[in-house]
Amino acid sequence: MNIAGMNITYRHFPFEHFLNGMERAGIGSIELWAGEPHFYVGRNPLSTLRSIRKEVKARKLNVVCYTPEQCVYPYNLAASDPDWRARSVAYFRENLYAAAELEAPMMLVTSGIGDFAVPRADSWNFASDSIAQLARIAEAEGLLLALEPLTPFETNLITSLRDVRNLMAEIGSPSLRGMIDTVAMQLAGETPDDYFAAPGGLPHVHLIDGDDQSDAHLALGDGVLNWESWVQSLQKHGYRGSCTLEIMGSNYYANPQEAIEKSLDKLRQFGFSS
Repeated sequence: MNIAGMNITYRHFPFEHFLNGMERAGIGSIELWAGEPHFYVGRNPLSTLRSIRKEVKARKLNVVCYTPEQCVYPYNLAASDPDWRARSVAYFRENLYAAAELEAPMMLVTSGIGDFAVPRADSWNFASDSIAQLARIAEAEGLLLALEPLTPFETNLITSLRDVRNLMAEIGSPSLRGMIDTVAMQLAGETPDDYFAAPGGLPHVHLIDGDDQSDAHLALGDGVLNWESWVQSLQKHGYRGSCTLEIMGSNYYANPQEAIEKSLDKLRQFGFSS
């Protein structure tokens, strides 16, 4: 298993600054966050994608996951408004094609958030139908959809492995898999062992620390979570995917390189390769 850096931590720097930072840190894999100012499908042409692919390959980096921005931008796969929901599906569809252009093996997706004015079951059905549409496209493109549970601070739909398994069973697509975000996993009272007991395998992990009280995504060692035991669990199960350092927050944006390298130092005791 290996460590991947993520450009969301470098969101206030040019994309090239992120790539150069990965080189300096000795990280060979990246998770590409598709958001401004680095790349946004609503603004950037195909030529920008090809330029990104060229720059990534020139540094011998490997894109392990493509993650379109979906918590801040006005897209919601569970929206009650049918026009808004259709625009949201179209946004993710275009991002799937962008992921294919970048030769990424998977795209991350979340459930969106249900309107509080309607029954949760209705919002669940909206999200399920939206993600099923995307799963069919992913199948055709040979991509995986990595379904990430969010925290209860972010959504009222998919916040646990149980929710993930229910949606996977409902949709029944071989392209849809559940992934780990360690902050959401902790808040749900789960462990990596639970995910390895679930069907379909584990395609991807967001490995971050947290405060056990919010959706804070902290550098390793900056929080209170027992992330060391989770790393040991991943190793015990022979996990061979990537663990992305999805570090976010104003404390990190001015000096993202420091946060990444601090976390790498913490992980070297476990024999991680970058």
